[in-house]
Formats: sequence, structure tokens, C-alpha cells
Amino acid sequence: MAAILDMKWNPNSSDRPPELALVNADGKLQLFQLDNKVINELCSSLIGDDRLGLSLDWSNAKFQNSEPHIVTSDSKGMITTFKVTFDRSLTQVNQWKAHGFEAWIAAFNYWQPSIIYTGGDDCRLKGWDVRTSCEMPTFVSKSHSMGVCSIHSNIHKENIIATGSYDETILLWDTRKMRSPLLEINVGGGVWRLKWHPTNGEVLLAACMHNGFHILNCSLSDGCPQPIIASYEKHESLAYGVDWYRVAEISLQNQDSSVHHIEADSTSKETPKNEHVDEKSISEIDLKENMADKACWEGSNEMIASCSFYDNALHVWKVNLRPVYSN
Repeated sequence: MAAILDMKWNPNSSDRPPELALVNADGKLQLFQLDNKVINELCSSLIGDDRLGLSLDWSNAKFQNSEPHIVTSDSKGMITTFKVTFDRSLTQVNQWKAHGFEAWIAAFNYWQPSIIYTGGDDCRLKGWDVRTSCEMPTFVSKSHSMGVCSIHSNIHKENIIATGSYDETILLWDTRKMRSPLLEINVGGGVWRLKWHPTNGEVLLAACMHNGFHILNCSLSDGCPQPIIASYEKHESLAYGVDWYRVAEISLQNQDSSVHHIEADSTSKETPKNEHVDEKSISEIDLKENMADKACWEGSNEMIASCSFYDNALHVWKVNLRPVYSN
């Protein structure tokens, strides 16, 4: 298999086994299904010749859809949309030139899946309405001073999106007023990935390349908040991939009132191929406290997985966000 540049689980596939989409260095979009602990390829489609697939997003994070769409971006500045049919084939719907250089990121507005946002190495953030021919964007923003490489729509706050850039800033936007951002946060490293919390629309997770991983409180009601509420800086290479562990319900009972972060280095023990790793076994992976207080694995209510670029490292760690929930 060629190098994988991005992958995302189908966020809303309760009626099917889990589905994983990825884009790779051969310029392909591939769709897999996890069935009985074995992952099998369902289908694939060529995005285009002589290009890298750089990012993808599913359209159905907010609303159930048995035939969702997937958008991809690539190294030639192209954006491509696909329909995932009910029998799980990929049908290309549209493709257009969005950016003069690499299109680092493409993302749906989850509340209005006909709207797509893209970011490129040309330092532009753009909006597109796929009900049109996409010959012209709905807006072009030059608010970032370097390449735009991350965008995420908030499934809990209808008009809020977050964008990140090589310029080391995260911008929060009201999609109804894209002339200027609502909030700018400097995180000290290029922002390669952004992930809103699955159940709390004010908590944002960021992979910041040369400056580790940060969790931010993006509440807009505090005026001038201190946004970084926890950090994880134990990776020894570029902070690239990060995501929340998602469960149907997260218990907030009997939790310590302070924020903790603890390292679990997946390289410390080998896991047999295709073997399921549950929370109990993860907690037994060579844990090292990263704060001077009494942080403990059992006292934290959020699990996060992060990975770094050159050293191929995957870390699993926990943080207690109950103080944020309580505010």
C-alpha cells in the first residue's frame, strides 16, 4: 500500500460495520470495512494521475445519510467529490481546480453538506457550494499568512468552523461572516490537524507540528480566554495526527477536578496483528506521569491518540476535562 496522507472513519454508520476512508500517495481514495476485527477493502477510485491525495472528509458527521459524500484534496490543488453508493461503490461527482498549489485540506460544513471549505499552500481559505459548477468560490479569505492546512466544522455549533495554518495560528469563524475571524489563537507551531470534541462544542484538539499537541477551550463568552487548557509534548518528531477516542456516553461522575495529561507510548509493547486493544489493556502500556500532581490514568475521562511523522510513533494518553464541562 502506498503512503497514507489522511484517513477518517465514517462518523455515522450505525446501520453498518465501521467504515474507513483513506487517501494515499498514489492519488487514490480507498474505502475499507472493519468486520469481525478484520479490515477489508470495499472499493477504491483514482482521484487523478501524478498526484498525492492529501485530505478527505465525510459529509454525514451531523446528519445520517446511507449514501454520504466524501470530499478529497490533492497535491495539484484539485478538489474532488465522491458519492458512496448504498452498495458501497465510489462514484465521482465533481472535480475542480481550487488552489494554485497544494490543496492541503478540504472539509464539509456538517450543517450544510452542500458547502465545502478548502485550504491551500497559496495561503487561501475558500468556500464552495457544490450545488453550482464550482467555477467560482463563494468567498476567498487571506486571513492566514501561510498555507492553510486544517479545517473542521463544529457539529454542536451550527455556524462555527476552525481553521489552522503553517502561520501557527488557529482562527475561529462564524460562517455567516467570513470577512474576518471571531478569534485568533497562536499555538506556536504549524496547525496540521484540528478536531472538535465529539460531545463538547467548545473544546478543540490541535496537532501543532513543531510544538506538540494542545487542547483548547474555545468558548467565545469569556472575552479574552486563556485558551490552552492542556498540552502533550512527549513526541520527538513532528506532531501530525490526532483524534479523540469516541464513545456513546462519557461518564463524568467521580472525576478529579484538575486537568491531567499522561503519556502512553504504544511503542513500548508490541500488540499482535489484528488483536483488539481495549481501554484496560491500553492502561497497562508503560505509563509515565507528565505532571507533578497526582494525575492518574483512572482519574481521567478522555482518551486521545496522537502520532508523529518521522519516527512513526503512536501515543495514547488521557486528560480530565471535567473542569471544562462544569463551566
